[in-house]
Amino acid sequence: MIRLFTPYFIFLTLFFIRSSLVWANEVSEIVKSQNKTEWTMGIGLGMFEYNLYPGAKETNRILFPVPYFTFKSPHFEIDRGIKSFLYHSETMVLDISADFGLPVDSEDTQARKGMPDLDFMLQVGPSLEFLITNKSYFDIRFEVPVRVAYVLNLKQAENIGYLIEPRLSFNHSRSTKTGFAHKTTIGLKFATKDFHQYYYDVDEAFVTADRSEFNSDSGYGGSFVKYRINYKTDDFIYWVFLRYQSLRGAVFEDSPLVLKKDYYFVGIGFAWIFANSI
Repeated sequence: MIRLFTPYFIFLTLFFIRSSLVWANEVSEIVKSQNKTEWTMGIGLGMFEYNLYPGAKETNRILFPVPYFTFKSPHFEIDRGIKSFLYHSETMVLDISADFGLPVDSEDTQARKGMPDLDFMLQVGPSLEFLITNKSYFDIRFEVPVRVAYVLNLKQAENIGYLIEPRLSFNHSRSTKTGFAHKTTIGLKFATKDFHQYYYDVDEAFVTADRSEFNSDSGYGGSFVKYRINYKTDDFIYWVFLRYQSLRGAVFEDSPLVLKKDYYFVGIGFAWIFANSI
């Protein structure tokens, strides 16, 4: 299982380390001209445990080096996600939203054994966000991200449909340079037929005594909760996150590829901050 996505993490980590000094010099020039711009760079270690895909009963645990980078300016932000403030008022934000799915070797799963593997999946698209409260270090938002999904491998990128995830987010930022910050997001998933087909369809060629033919439809894909918390000191940041998804009521709930209706993705780790704008 690990062999499928090890190259992605190794490449990104090595690229990050190799380019750190260049980034630091370039970003420093930006800081000189924009007093409100802040950035940090670091490298750390993260341990992750997760179900192989939503619906799989098998889990995997991995330990990887994790690059850490934040960049905050009046119009752009990278901090455990990318925010490009395409439009920003006191009550509404037009932003960028992204998500991913790790590749799966079907031979590592009971339900998909003998079926094609699942490739690395990337989602990206705009997010319309309404600010319900917007205090200095705490905000509540109703967000409506709409994303296009692609599966990627070394040969090609293929569009597999679209998703919409209406949700509420509760974000508590640090009031100082150090301390705790955490965010909770709760919402619903909806996707096109193509997206659900990629994960949950069973064609006639892959029917077995324990796996009947199944054709997915567009619509409801389950509910979810995400929570992340981190604690920052002058030189280190420690973090934990949890992603939970319930498949109860989803249009593909009866697929023979769904053996478990609760999906978890948990991570814990730390990073050493070796450069910053302060």
